Amino acid sequence: MINDNKTYQVILLGALPGVVDVQAQAGFAKLFKLPPEKVERVFAQPRRVLKSGLTLQQAETYVKRLADVGVACEMREQVTPVSEPAAPPPADPSAGAPPAPGDSTNAADVNEPRECPFVFTGNGFEYFKIWIVNILLSIVTLGIYSAWAKVRNKQYFYGNTYLDDVSFAYTADPVKILIGRIIAFVFLVIYTVFSETTIIGALVMGVLLLIFLPWVICKSMRFNARYSQYRNVPFCFHGRAGEAALVFLLWPFLSLFTLGLLFPYAFHQQKKFIYGMHGYGTTEFEFSATVGEFYKVFLLTFGIYVVTVGIAMILGAQTHPVIALMLTMVAYFFSFAYFAVAMANVNYNAITLREHALSADWNLKRYCWLLVSNTLLTIVTLGLFIPWAKVRTAQFKADHTSAVLVGDIDTLVAEERDNVNALAESVGDLFDIEIGL
Repeated sequence: MINDNKTYQVILLGALPGVVDVQAQAGFAKLFKLPPEKVERVFAQPRRVLKSGLTLQQAETYVKRLADVGVACEMREQVTPVSEPAAPPPADPSAGAPPAPGDSTNAADVNEPRECPFVFTGNGFEYFKIWIVNILLSIVTLGIYSAWAKVRNKQYFYGNTYLDDVSFAYTADPVKILIGRIIAFVFLVIYTVFSETTIIGALVMGVLLLIFLPWVICKSMRFNARYSQYRNVPFCFHGRAGEAALVFLLWPFLSLFTLGLLFPYAFHQQKKFIYGMHGYGTTEFEFSATVGEFYKVFLLTFGIYVVTVGIAMILGAQTHPVIALMLTMVAYFFSFAYFAVAMANVNYNAITLREHALSADWNLKRYCWLLVSNTLLTIVTLGLFIPWAKVRTAQFKADHTSAVLVGDIDTLVAEERDNVNALAESVGDLFDIEIGL
Protein backbone atom coordinates (compact mmCIF):
# COMPACT_ATOMS: atom_id res chain seq x y z
CA MET A 1 0.00 0.00 0.00
CA ILE A 2 1.38 3.39 -0.97
CA ASN A 3 0.93 6.16 1.55
CA ASP A 4 0.16 8.71 -1.16
CA ASN A 5 -3.10 6.83 -1.83
CA LYS A 6 -4.36 7.37 1.69
CA THR A 7 -7.21 9.80 2.03
CA TYR A 8 -9.26 10.88 5.00
CA GLN A 9 -12.73 12.03 5.80
CA VAL A 10 -13.82 14.40 8.56
CA ILE A 11 -16.80 13.34 10.66
CA LEU A 12 -18.91 15.72 12.74
CA LEU A 13 -19.38 14.70 16.37
CA GLY A 14 -21.09 17.81 17.76
CA ALA A 15 -20.02 20.45 20.26
CA LEU A 16 -16.78 20.11 22.21
CA PRO A 17 -17.06 19.28 25.94
CA GLY A 18 -17.91 22.45 27.83
CA VAL A 19 -19.30 24.19 24.72
CA VAL A 20 -23.06 24.50 24.29
CA ASP A 21 -24.61 23.50 20.98
CA VAL A 22 -25.70 27.04 20.18
CA GLN A 23 -22.12 28.34 20.47
CA ALA A 24 -20.73 25.50 18.37
CA GLN A 25 -23.33 26.03 15.65
CA ALA A 26 -22.72 29.79 15.66
CA GLY A 27 -18.99 29.23 15.28
CA PHE A 28 -19.57 26.71 12.48
CA ALA A 29 -21.86 29.14 10.65
CA LYS A 30 -19.39 32.01 10.98
CA LEU A 31 -16.39 29.94 9.93
CA PHE A 32 -18.02 28.58 6.78
CA LYS A 33 -20.39 31.51 6.16
CA LEU A 34 -23.53 29.33 6.20
CA PRO A 35 -27.08 30.37 7.16
CA PRO A 36 -28.28 29.15 10.59
CA GLU A 37 -30.98 26.89 9.15
CA LYS A 38 -28.43 24.98 7.07
CA VAL A 39 -26.14 24.58 10.07
CA GLU A 40 -29.02 23.17 12.10
CA ARG A 41 -29.62 20.53 9.44
CA VAL A 42 -25.95 19.57 9.50
CA PHE A 43 -25.88 19.19 13.30
CA ALA A 44 -29.21 17.31 13.30
CA GLN A 45 -27.48 14.19 11.98
CA PRO A 46 -24.71 12.98 14.34
CA ARG A 47 -21.52 11.48 12.90
CA ARG A 48 -22.18 13.11 9.60
CA VAL A 49 -19.33 13.16 7.08
CA LEU A 50 -18.41 16.76 6.41
CA LYS A 51 -15.64 16.17 3.88
CA SER A 52 -14.00 13.21 2.16
CA GLY A 53 -10.96 12.63 0.00
CA LEU A 54 -8.63 14.83 2.05
CA THR A 55 -4.91 14.49 2.60
CA LEU A 56 -3.71 14.03 6.17
CA GLN A 57 -2.60 17.66 6.44
CA GLN A 58 -5.88 18.96 5.02
CA ALA A 59 -7.89 16.79 7.40
CA GLU A 60 -5.86 17.85 10.45
CA THR A 61 -6.22 21.52 9.50
CA TYR A 62 -9.95 21.05 8.97
CA VAL A 63 -10.39 19.46 12.41
CA LYS A 64 -8.26 22.11 14.12
CA ARG A 65 -10.18 25.02 12.64
CA LEU A 66 -13.46 23.47 13.70
CA ALA A 67 -12.13 22.83 17.21
CA ASP A 68 -11.18 26.50 17.47
CA VAL A 69 -14.86 27.43 17.14
CA GLY A 70 -16.07 24.74 19.56
CA VAL A 71 -16.95 21.95 17.11
CA ALA A 72 -15.74 18.38 17.75
CA CYS A 73 -14.74 16.23 14.77
CA GLU A 74 -12.73 13.12 14.10
CA MET A 75 -10.70 11.87 11.14
CA ARG A 76 -11.30 8.49 9.52
CA GLU A 77 -8.75 7.02 7.18
CA GLN A 78 -9.77 5.93 3.68
CA VAL A 79 -7.43 3.93 1.47
CA THR A 80 -7.71 3.84 -2.31
CA PRO A 81 -6.21 0.66 -3.79
CA VAL A 82 -3.30 1.19 -6.18
CA SER A 83 -4.79 -1.03 -8.87
CA GLU A 84 -7.95 1.03 -9.02
CA PRO A 85 -8.28 4.64 -10.07
CA ALA A 86 -9.14 6.96 -7.26
CA ALA A 87 -12.83 7.60 -7.16
CA PRO A 88 -14.03 11.19 -7.03
CA PRO A 89 -14.92 12.43 -3.56
CA PRO A 90 -18.54 11.79 -2.64
CA ALA A 91 -21.01 14.62 -2.66
CA ASP A 92 -20.68 16.84 0.35
CA PRO A 93 -23.46 15.81 2.77
CA SER A 94 -23.54 19.25 4.32
CA ALA A 95 -25.13 20.59 1.14
CA GLY A 96 -22.99 23.62 0.65
CA ALA A 97 -20.31 23.45 3.35
CA PRO A 98 -17.06 24.82 1.89
CA PRO A 99 -14.08 22.57 1.09
CA ALA A 100 -11.47 21.83 3.69
CA PRO A 101 -8.74 24.40 4.27
CA GLY A 102 -5.92 23.93 1.82
CA ASP A 103 -8.13 22.28 -0.85
CA SER A 104 -6.77 23.22 -4.28
CA THR A 105 -10.25 24.04 -5.51
CA ASN A 106 -10.48 26.78 -2.94
CA ALA A 107 -6.92 28.14 -3.16
CA ALA A 108 -7.93 31.42 -4.77
CA ASP A 109 -10.43 32.16 -2.01
CA VAL A 110 -7.94 31.24 0.73
CA ASN A 111 -5.34 33.65 -0.60
CA GLU A 112 -7.82 36.46 -1.13
CA PRO A 113 -7.15 39.41 1.25
CA ARG A 114 -9.86 39.92 3.83
CA GLU A 115 -10.33 42.87 6.14
CA CYS A 116 -10.65 41.82 9.75
CA PRO A 117 -11.62 44.71 12.08
CA PHE A 118 -10.48 45.00 15.65
CA VAL A 119 -13.33 44.66 18.14
CA PHE A 120 -13.40 46.16 21.63
CA THR A 121 -16.00 44.77 24.04
CA GLY A 122 -15.27 46.67 27.26
CA ASN A 123 -17.71 49.05 28.93
CA GLY A 124 -17.23 52.04 31.18
CA PHE A 125 -18.95 50.84 34.34
CA GLU A 126 -17.13 47.51 34.28
CA TYR A 127 -13.77 49.24 33.98
CA PHE A 128 -14.76 51.87 36.57
CA LYS A 129 -14.86 49.16 39.25
CA ILE A 130 -11.33 48.07 38.36
CA TRP A 131 -10.11 51.66 38.11
CA ILE A 132 -11.46 52.86 41.46
CA VAL A 133 -10.14 49.79 43.31
CA ASN A 134 -6.73 50.30 41.73
CA ILE A 135 -6.61 53.92 42.90
CA LEU A 136 -7.72 53.18 46.45
CA LEU A 137 -5.31 50.27 46.92
CA SER A 138 -2.43 52.28 45.42
CA ILE A 139 -3.09 55.07 47.91
CA VAL A 140 -3.40 52.71 50.88
CA THR A 141 -0.18 50.86 49.97
CA LEU A 142 1.74 54.11 49.25
CA GLY A 143 2.05 53.25 45.57
CA ILE A 144 3.19 49.64 45.94
CA TYR A 145 -0.05 48.31 44.45
CA SER A 146 0.43 50.49 41.35
CA ALA A 147 2.36 47.65 39.69
CA TRP A 148 -0.62 45.30 40.14
CA ALA A 149 -2.92 48.11 39.01
CA LYS A 150 -0.99 48.45 35.75
CA VAL A 151 -1.26 44.72 35.06
CA ARG A 152 -4.99 44.68 35.81
CA ASN A 153 -5.56 47.68 33.51
CA LYS A 154 -3.64 46.13 30.65
CA GLN A 155 -5.28 42.75 31.13
CA TYR A 156 -8.70 44.37 30.93
CA PHE A 157 -8.04 46.29 27.72
CA TYR A 158 -6.05 43.47 26.11
CA GLY A 159 -8.65 40.86 27.06
CA ASN A 160 -11.47 42.96 25.59
CA THR A 161 -9.69 43.65 22.31
CA TYR A 162 -10.36 41.00 19.67
CA LEU A 163 -8.91 40.29 16.25
CA ASP A 164 -10.43 37.51 14.17
CA ASP A 165 -12.53 36.46 17.19
CA VAL A 166 -9.48 35.97 19.43
CA SER A 167 -8.51 38.39 22.19
CA PHE A 168 -5.07 39.64 23.15
CA ALA A 169 -3.48 38.83 26.51
CA TYR A 170 -1.08 40.51 28.92
CA THR A 171 0.85 38.14 31.19
CA ALA A 172 3.42 40.29 33.00
CA ASP A 173 4.35 39.61 36.63
CA PRO A 174 3.52 42.68 38.80
CA VAL A 175 6.51 41.93 41.05
CA LYS A 176 8.91 42.54 38.17
CA ILE A 177 7.21 45.85 37.41
CA LEU A 178 7.45 46.78 41.10
CA ILE A 179 11.20 46.06 41.12
CA GLY A 180 11.67 48.36 38.15
CA ARG A 181 9.69 51.12 39.83
CA ILE A 182 11.73 50.78 43.01
CA ILE A 183 14.91 51.22 40.96
CA ALA A 184 13.44 54.32 39.32
CA PHE A 185 12.37 55.70 42.72
CA VAL A 186 15.84 55.17 44.19
CA PHE A 187 17.38 57.00 41.24
CA LEU A 188 14.89 59.86 41.70
CA VAL A 189 15.78 60.17 45.39
CA ILE A 190 19.52 60.21 44.62
CA TYR A 191 19.01 62.78 41.88
CA THR A 192 16.97 65.01 44.20
CA VAL A 193 19.56 64.82 46.97
CA PHE A 194 22.44 65.64 44.62
CA SER A 195 20.54 68.50 42.95
CA GLU A 196 19.81 70.04 46.36
CA THR A 197 23.42 69.80 47.57
CA THR A 198 25.65 70.51 44.57
CA ILE A 199 25.23 71.69 40.99
CA ILE A 200 27.98 69.38 39.79
CA GLY A 201 26.21 66.41 41.36
CA ALA A 202 22.97 67.34 39.63
CA LEU A 203 24.78 67.65 36.29
CA VAL A 204 26.45 64.27 36.78
CA MET A 205 23.11 62.61 37.54
CA GLY A 206 21.53 64.34 34.54
CA VAL A 207 24.27 63.02 32.26
CA LEU A 208 23.85 59.52 33.71
CA LEU A 209 20.13 59.74 33.02
CA LEU A 210 20.78 60.62 29.36
CA ILE A 211 23.27 57.77 29.06
CA PHE A 212 20.93 55.18 30.51
CA LEU A 213 17.72 56.56 28.96
CA PRO A 214 18.07 54.64 25.64
CA TRP A 215 18.69 51.42 27.59
CA VAL A 216 15.63 52.08 29.75
CA ILE A 217 13.47 52.75 26.66
CA CYS A 218 14.55 49.50 25.01
CA LYS A 219 14.12 47.51 28.19
CA SER A 220 10.60 48.82 28.80
CA MET A 221 9.54 48.10 25.21
CA ARG A 222 11.07 44.64 25.31
CA PHE A 223 9.33 43.85 28.59
CA ASN A 224 5.88 44.98 27.45
CA ALA A 225 6.23 43.23 24.09
CA ARG A 226 7.36 39.97 25.66
CA TYR A 227 4.34 39.79 27.94
CA SER A 228 1.84 40.82 25.28
CA GLN A 229 0.38 37.83 23.44
CA TYR A 230 -1.99 36.94 20.65
CA ARG A 231 -3.07 33.31 20.23
CA ASN A 232 -0.48 32.30 22.85
CA VAL A 233 2.36 33.75 20.76
CA PRO A 234 4.24 36.65 22.43
CA PHE A 235 5.34 39.78 20.67
CA CYS A 236 8.98 40.79 20.73
CA PHE A 237 11.21 43.86 20.49
CA HIS A 238 14.70 43.79 18.93
CA GLY A 239 15.76 47.42 19.33
CA ARG A 240 19.16 48.20 20.84
CA ALA A 241 20.29 50.99 23.10
CA GLY A 242 22.66 52.45 20.49
CA GLU A 243 19.86 52.80 17.95
CA ALA A 244 17.56 54.26 20.61
CA ALA A 245 20.21 56.86 21.51
CA LEU A 246 20.36 57.89 17.86
CA VAL A 247 16.61 58.37 17.36
CA PHE A 248 15.63 59.65 20.82
CA LEU A 249 18.65 61.82 21.65
CA LEU A 250 20.84 62.68 18.66
CA TRP A 251 18.23 63.54 16.03
CA PRO A 252 16.03 65.64 18.38
CA PHE A 253 19.16 67.42 19.61
CA LEU A 254 20.26 68.23 16.05
CA SER A 255 16.77 69.48 15.18
CA LEU A 256 17.26 72.31 17.69
CA PHE A 257 20.00 73.75 15.49
CA THR A 258 17.76 73.73 12.39
CA LEU A 259 14.88 75.68 13.96
CA GLY A 260 12.88 72.48 14.11
CA LEU A 261 13.24 71.60 10.42
CA LEU A 262 14.73 68.21 11.28
CA PHE A 263 12.07 67.39 13.84
CA PRO A 264 9.70 65.60 11.39
CA TYR A 265 12.68 63.50 10.31
CA ALA A 266 13.55 62.74 13.94
CA PHE A 267 9.92 61.83 14.64
CA HIS A 268 9.88 59.53 11.60
CA GLN A 269 13.03 57.77 12.79
CA GLN A 270 11.50 57.25 16.23
CA LYS A 271 8.33 55.68 14.81
CA LYS A 272 10.35 53.53 12.44
CA PHE A 273 12.43 52.34 15.38
CA ILE A 274 9.40 51.61 17.56
CA TYR A 275 7.23 49.84 14.98
CA GLY A 276 9.97 48.28 12.86
CA MET A 277 11.80 46.76 15.82
CA HIS A 278 8.70 45.04 17.18
CA GLY A 279 7.71 41.62 15.98
CA TYR A 280 5.20 38.83 16.37
CA GLY A 281 6.89 35.70 17.58
CA THR A 282 10.20 35.84 15.74
CA THR A 283 8.98 37.76 12.67
CA GLU A 284 9.58 41.51 12.71
CA PHE A 285 7.05 44.07 11.55
CA GLU A 286 7.95 46.33 8.66
CA PHE A 287 7.31 50.07 8.66
CA SER A 288 7.08 51.63 5.20
CA ALA A 289 5.98 55.22 5.90
CA THR A 290 8.24 57.76 4.20
CA VAL A 291 9.84 60.89 5.60
CA GLY A 292 7.87 62.89 3.05
CA GLU A 293 4.57 61.73 4.55
CA PHE A 294 5.69 62.92 7.98
CA TYR A 295 6.76 66.32 6.65
CA LYS A 296 3.38 66.64 4.90
CA VAL A 297 1.49 66.01 8.17
CA PHE A 298 3.69 68.44 10.11
CA LEU A 299 3.36 71.18 7.46
CA LEU A 300 -0.41 70.80 7.21
CA THR A 301 -0.73 70.85 11.00
CA PHE A 302 1.39 74.00 11.19
CA GLY A 303 -0.67 75.60 8.42
CA ILE A 304 -3.96 74.72 10.14
CA TYR A 305 -2.65 76.13 13.42
CA VAL A 306 -1.47 79.41 11.86
CA VAL A 307 -4.75 79.94 10.00
CA THR A 308 -7.01 79.06 12.93
CA VAL A 309 -5.00 81.09 15.43
CA GLY A 310 -5.01 84.04 13.01
CA ILE A 311 -8.79 83.86 12.69
CA ALA A 312 -9.10 83.55 16.48
CA MET A 313 -6.96 86.67 17.03
CA ILE A 314 -8.93 88.70 14.48
CA LEU A 315 -12.27 87.69 15.97
CA GLY A 316 -10.96 88.17 19.51
CA ALA A 317 -9.71 91.66 18.77
CA GLN A 318 -13.21 92.65 17.73
CA THR A 319 -14.90 91.14 20.80
CA HIS A 320 -13.23 90.42 24.16
CA PRO A 321 -9.79 89.11 25.25
CA VAL A 322 -11.42 86.14 27.00
CA ILE A 323 -13.13 85.15 23.77
CA ALA A 324 -9.81 85.52 21.96
CA LEU A 325 -8.18 83.17 24.47
CA MET A 326 -10.97 80.61 24.10
CA LEU A 327 -10.77 80.74 20.30
CA THR A 328 -7.01 80.28 20.48
CA MET A 329 -7.47 77.20 22.64
CA VAL A 330 -9.97 75.86 20.11
CA ALA A 331 -7.43 76.45 17.35
CA TYR A 332 -4.78 74.56 19.30
CA PHE A 333 -7.21 71.76 20.06
CA PHE A 334 -8.25 71.36 16.41
CA SER A 335 -4.62 71.35 15.26
CA PHE A 336 -3.76 68.71 17.84
CA ALA A 337 -6.73 66.56 16.77
CA TYR A 338 -5.76 66.78 13.10
CA PHE A 339 -2.17 65.84 13.89
CA ALA A 340 -3.25 62.81 15.96
CA VAL A 341 -5.66 61.53 13.28
CA ALA A 342 -3.36 62.14 10.32
CA MET A 343 -0.33 60.61 12.04
CA ALA A 344 -2.29 57.55 13.18
CA ASN A 345 -3.46 56.90 9.62
CA VAL A 346 0.07 57.31 8.25
CA ASN A 347 1.64 55.06 10.89
CA TYR A 348 -0.88 52.22 11.00
CA ASN A 349 -1.30 52.02 7.23
CA ALA A 350 2.46 51.52 6.92
CA ILE A 351 2.78 48.49 9.23
CA THR A 352 3.00 45.02 7.69
CA LEU A 353 3.79 41.52 8.93
CA ARG A 354 4.79 39.31 6.02
CA GLU A 355 1.83 39.48 3.63
CA HIS A 356 -0.52 40.79 6.33
CA ALA A 357 -1.02 44.49 7.06
CA LEU A 358 -2.77 46.99 9.29
CA SER A 359 -5.33 49.45 7.97
CA ALA A 360 -6.61 52.63 9.62
CA ASP A 361 -9.28 55.18 8.67
CA TRP A 362 -9.38 57.48 11.68
CA ASN A 363 -12.06 60.13 11.22
CA LEU A 364 -11.26 63.73 12.22
CA LYS A 365 -14.84 64.74 12.98
CA ARG A 366 -15.49 61.76 15.26
CA TYR A 367 -12.11 62.13 16.95
CA CYS A 368 -12.77 65.81 17.70
CA TRP A 369 -16.12 64.91 19.23
CA LEU A 370 -14.44 62.18 21.27
CA LEU A 371 -11.84 64.59 22.67
CA VAL A 372 -14.37 67.36 23.40
CA SER A 373 -16.91 65.12 25.10
CA ASN A 374 -14.29 63.21 27.10
CA THR A 375 -12.66 66.43 28.29
CA LEU A 376 -15.89 68.18 29.29
CA LEU A 377 -17.38 65.14 31.03
CA THR A 378 -14.13 64.51 32.91
CA ILE A 379 -14.10 68.10 34.17
CA VAL A 380 -17.78 68.08 35.12
CA THR A 381 -17.46 64.80 37.04
CA LEU A 382 -14.20 65.87 38.74
CA GLY A 383 -12.32 63.01 37.10
CA LEU A 384 -14.79 60.20 37.70
CA PHE A 385 -15.51 59.95 33.97
CA ILE A 386 -11.89 58.91 33.24
CA PRO A 387 -12.72 55.17 33.01
CA TRP A 388 -15.48 55.85 30.49
CA ALA A 389 -13.15 58.18 28.57
CA LYS A 390 -10.51 55.45 28.29
CA VAL A 391 -13.06 52.87 27.19
CA ARG A 392 -14.52 55.23 24.59
CA THR A 393 -11.04 55.97 23.26
CA ALA A 394 -10.24 52.25 22.98
CA GLN A 395 -13.59 51.73 21.23
CA PHE A 396 -12.80 54.49 18.72
CA LYS A 397 -9.39 53.03 17.94
CA ALA A 398 -10.85 49.56 17.41
CA ASP A 399 -13.69 50.87 15.23
CA HIS A 400 -11.25 52.64 12.91
CA THR A 401 -8.41 50.12 12.79
CA SER A 402 -8.37 46.72 11.14
CA ALA A 403 -6.03 44.04 9.86
CA VAL A 404 -5.87 42.93 6.23
CA LEU A 405 -5.17 39.20 6.41
CA VAL A 406 -4.01 37.22 3.40
CA GLY A 407 -4.52 33.48 3.53
CA ASP A 408 -4.92 31.45 6.68
CA ILE A 409 -3.68 33.28 9.79
CA ASP A 410 -3.49 29.90 11.59
CA THR A 411 -0.47 28.99 9.47
CA LEU A 412 1.47 32.03 10.66
CA VAL A 413 0.42 31.45 14.26
CA ALA A 414 1.50 27.80 14.17
CA GLU A 415 4.88 28.68 12.64
CA GLU A 416 5.60 31.41 15.16
CA ARG A 417 4.50 29.24 18.07
CA ASP A 418 6.99 26.57 16.96
CA ASN A 419 9.72 29.18 16.41
CA VAL A 420 9.24 30.70 19.85
CA ASN A 421 9.23 27.28 21.52
CA ALA A 422 12.35 26.27 19.63
CA LEU A 423 14.10 29.50 20.52
CA ALA A 424 13.25 29.01 24.21
CA GLU A 425 14.37 32.54 24.99
CA SER A 426 15.47 32.70 28.61
CA VAL A 427 16.25 35.88 30.49
CA GLY A 428 17.35 35.99 34.12
CA ASP A 429 14.81 37.22 36.62
CA LEU A 430 17.16 40.00 37.70
CA PHE A 431 17.06 41.62 34.25
CA ASP A 432 13.49 40.62 33.32
CA ILE A 433 11.97 43.79 34.76
CA GLU A 434 10.41 46.98 33.48
CA ILE A 435 12.04 50.24 34.48
CA GLY A 436 9.82 53.27 34.03
CA LEU A 437 11.04 56.80 34.65
